[in-house]
Amino acid sequence: MEENTDSAPMLYFGYGSNLDRDDWEKWCSRKGLKPSGLKEIGPAWIDGFVLDFNYYSRSRGAGAANLTWIASGMAATPGALFEIDEYTRDALDRKEGHPNHYIRVEKTVYTSDGQSHLAYTYIHNSSNSEFHEPSDEYEELVRNGLTRLDLPTTWLDYALRKGPNPRFEFVFVYGTLMDGMSRSEVMSDGSEIYCTGSAKGDLYDLGDYPGLTIGDGDVHGEIYRAGDMFQFIQHLDQIEGNVGDNPLFDRRIQLIYTEKGQIWAYVYHYARTIDSFTKIESGNWRFKVTSLLEQE
Repeated sequence: MEENTDSAPMLYFGYGSNLDRDDWEKWCSRKGLKPSGLKEIGPAWIDGFVLDFNYYSRSRGAGAANLTWIASGMAATPGALFEIDEYTRDALDRKEGHPNHYIRVEKTVYTSDGQSHLAYTYIHNSSNSEFHEPSDEYEELVRNGLTRLDLPTTWLDYALRKGPNPRFEFVFVYGTLMDGMSRSEVMSDGSEIYCTGSAKGDLYDLGDYPGLTIGDGDVHGEIYRAGDMFQFIQHLDQIEGNVGDNPLFDRRIQLIYTEKGQIWAYVYHYARTIDSFTKIESGNWRFKVTSLLEQE
């Protein structure tokens, strides 16, 4: 394998042993490969997939992490996003046994700022749901990686049969769905307010409602916990126009900063051009609405 440093950068989502840098470097050393092309960007999530140990790795002599599709709103898996080059992609193919064991696929993943990224990841497709326990060493590779990235380990515990089934249960709202706003009754039917918080981004006045976009500001709002996220989020998708080929809003996973700590939640980003709209500098729709009412 020849290293090609001029290849265009690509993205890779890791959720298993590659969360541990030492494990990657040791494997590369054994194979005579250069490990430097795997460059970590930061924590990320993939929606709709549950972490699973339904793959037996002959090289490790135990189970290895895999992703199994469930449904958006019913599952999500944390991991890390990396930048890679062509040389490193080919090295990852060898390590993951593509295409005979794991298959390299492209999936959308989300980083803490709410940006969506198309990234490579590796999934073993099998109808076999048998649990294969990983080695203690492998478990620690994944656990330490998640902890280092300040990501929850509850999904790992569930996959290891060591904890209850976790739920991706939070939604962050910042406009008419907030408590006391014009459509707050939508949130009261299927969820309850959990706390206030803020998300990184810019807020724009779209007329009767605001829209969040990627940006450097702070957008203030509220976090709600859904009783049945799968049912609830489908209803919200319809309300927010997250449907069809030209959606009004795009649902993503984003990190929210709250007085109860950092929480990953579903967030709706405005999906169309904001060229004709005014930025709300405060990042607070409630302040804007209150100010308008005071002027009347």
